[in-house]
Amino acid sequence: MNNLNTKELRSAIKQYAKPSNKLALFIFFSDLTIYTLAIAGTIMFESLLLRIACGVLAGLRIGTLFLVSHDAGHDSFTSNRLWNSIIGRIAFLPSFHNYSLWLIAHNRAHHQSPNIKDINSWSPLSKEDYDCLSKSRKMIEHLYRSPLGISFNYMVERWWKDKFFPYKRIIRQHNPSYFLDFILVFTYMITFTLALIYMGMQVTHTNPLEVLLLALILPFLVSNFLIGMTVYQHHTHETVPWFKTQKECNAYASLEDITVHIKYPHWYNLISHNAMEHTAHHVDPRVPLYNLSKAQTVLCELYGQDLITMDFSLFNFLSTMNKCKLYDYENHLWLDFEGNSTSSKLVVVEEMEYEKAA
Repeated sequence: MNNLNTKELRSAIKQYAKPSNKLALFIFFSDLTIYTLAIAGTIMFESLLLRIACGVLAGLRIGTLFLVSHDAGHDSFTSNRLWNSIIGRIAFLPSFHNYSLWLIAHNRAHHQSPNIKDINSWSPLSKEDYDCLSKSRKMIEHLYRSPLGISFNYMVERWWKDKFFPYKRIIRQHNPSYFLDFILVFTYMITFTLALIYMGMQVTHTNPLEVLLLALILPFLVSNFLIGMTVYQHHTHETVPWFKTQKECNAYASLEDITVHIKYPHWYNLISHNAMEHTAHHVDPRVPLYNLSKAQTVLCELYGQDLITMDFSLFNFLSTMNKCKLYDYENHLWLDFEGNSTSSKLVVVEEMEYEKAA
């Protein structure tokens, strides 16, 4: 059993928490260039198949630019705070994310309270919560907890509600940056949309609607699917518990209990900027994405069998989605929508101990 605390784990991977400005800038400009060329391809190619392929590629690069912004938000992408701030905002534009709101939703909420009910992405409903929903809302939950609904779950429940406009329920105090970043993103959205419409009118083999579908809607859906699926796999599995409160989580779970290390092929790690090396990121968010793979290797050796690790397969992914619909927060069991348990008991909570922890 691994008995190292977070400080000791960070010490074990501290050599990888050192940004490389040259490598960071190369990754940023490479992703930006590929994205730009892919968008151009959705317009300029005459073959519809090639244009669709370019739209998918643009969505993939939006996903990796999202990861660049993610690291910049942790101030780990480069060694310069100003550079991180600028790069983070630029790299978030294709995914229409508000950089300042991201710092609240991700850095302050997710990292401080992972796997806590109603706080983080993919927080499962209890059976009681689900039963109180309207029929239409239950249908939405069924969609969200299916492969086809991954894009819409992230788009509606995370991006639209928390990472786009600075609603009062999100911001605790007035900060001009929240609104300035919204203006930046909104201006980009309008300018980009108008530019696509103009190009659709100028290029003879296409039209504005077709260009908007291939260069705007398709990449946005692809990127939301990738982001949503990645986040889902980080903390959702039939062996991973969720908790009502932070105190309960602290009392009964360690980092290796609530993070999942999905082993993808090496080529996928390369093109996804090591997005699935998630345990290392939670141990020390200062480790930049280009060093995560090495840091994760060290942690896998330290954790050994205690770390939830599995090879990615479509069967395993679909199996997890089928089992992890609702969660029994009292007995710590995953449930299906009918309330039947789909996992073993994940946490043994003794009443006396829980009262002390709470």
